[in-house]
Amino acid sequence: MFSNGVSRELTWLITTLWGLLFFGWITGLWVESLLVYLLLYVVRQLWSMHKFEKWMDKGTQASFPPASGYWSELTYLVSRKQRALEKHADLQLYKSEQFKAASMLIPDAIVSLDQQNHIEWFNASSRKILELRRQDVGRKIEGLIRQPEFIQYLKDAQYQNVLTIHSLQGIQRTFSVKIIPYFDSHKLLIVKDITDLYNLAQIRRDFIANASHELRTPLTVLKGYLEAMIDTPGSHQDVWLPALQTMEKQSDRMKAIIDDLLTLSKMESETIASNDELVNVPKILAGLEREAEQLSQGKHQFVFSVEQDLCMTGYVEPLKSVFMNLVSNAVRYTPDGGLIKVTWYHDEEGAHYKVEDNGIGISKDHIPRLTERFYRVDAARSRETGGTGLGLAIVKHILERHGASLHVDSLIGKGSTFRCDFPIDRVRIQ
Repeated sequence: MFSNGVSRELTWLITTLWGLLFFGWITGLWVESLLVYLLLYVVRQLWSMHKFEKWMDKGTQASFPPASGYWSELTYLVSRKQRALEKHADLQLYKSEQFKAASMLIPDAIVSLDQQNHIEWFNASSRKILELRRQDVGRKIEGLIRQPEFIQYLKDAQYQNVLTIHSLQGIQRTFSVKIIPYFDSHKLLIVKDITDLYNLAQIRRDFIANASHELRTPLTVLKGYLEAMIDTPGSHQDVWLPALQTMEKQSDRMKAIIDDLLTLSKMESETIASNDELVNVPKILAGLEREAEQLSQGKHQFVFSVEQDLCMTGYVEPLKSVFMNLVSNAVRYTPDGGLIKVTWYHDEEGAHYKVEDNGIGISKDHIPRLTERFYRVDAARSRETGGTGLGLAIVKHILERHGASLHVDSLIGKGSTFRCDFPIDRVRIQ
């Protein structure tokens, strides 16, 4: 029922009490015996407490003090708990040292920052990439990395985005900069050298742009001859007209693909206007409604719900492309008589452009890949309706340029919803 220490203490108390009571019974000195008993008990406890305190001062690795009773039990429990804590601390220290050793081998620069952006710790690669030194611990990172775009990135606190810098600390290479918040407003700065990947991507972009430009000229010549042959009367019309019309249709499709490739190349090579401007979205959507009805040729019903005073900052022509792309996709994949809703609204999170249809829908398996180049859910239908397979890839790049994102919800046979979410800092109410 009781521990060994408590049992020994009770045994001592009872034995001593009976001895003193027997002494009092023989001598008749009951009060004196009781006082002696209490004095003896207090002295014993104070002596045991003194030995326990000295043992604690020396550390729990020292030998157990020659205490008895529950002081002995307390000493044992404290020692056992301390050993468990020390074992746990050793394990945590080992894991911490293991993490630090591993992070030192990572080729990317990793810097830990506190709430005020003071450097707490950095790995070995930071010495090479960011030219940090041991004495920089405790200094503000802004005073050591003075790139204007990096300081603005740190100030804006839009850490969901990745910053690309083409020169850092005087090194003419391309770096990606990412900040990850963690543990009570602390931040982890990760700088990665992506020069080789960037150059490969640039080579690919240049190839696509150059090839598209070179293809455009011969395609224009071929299309001109086809139009001339179709418009020229003669006996060949009865035999060759269907073939010539098919060739003209395919040349139009090839021209659309080349135009989309050039647009995508511009998005990727960052050649669109560098400065934002105020975009009158309600005015753009008013024109888009007329274009959508012409594209549909009266086969669909359109409902536009637009906040007339809601504008945003951005790039006008690319945004027109986004809005039209999503509407034309809805027309293309919604059967005749279908309903297409276009909504432009805002809330506390930002502005939203939403296109809903009750068309054929998209399987969940396809949704993650919709923005890939030339990816088609139904290749045959896409070719039949004139799709190039590049529209949503262009939409993705334009939205990324605006710090926005694309969300897709769809059910087979029920329809699809495409929603563009723009950040609140771009919203302007006129």
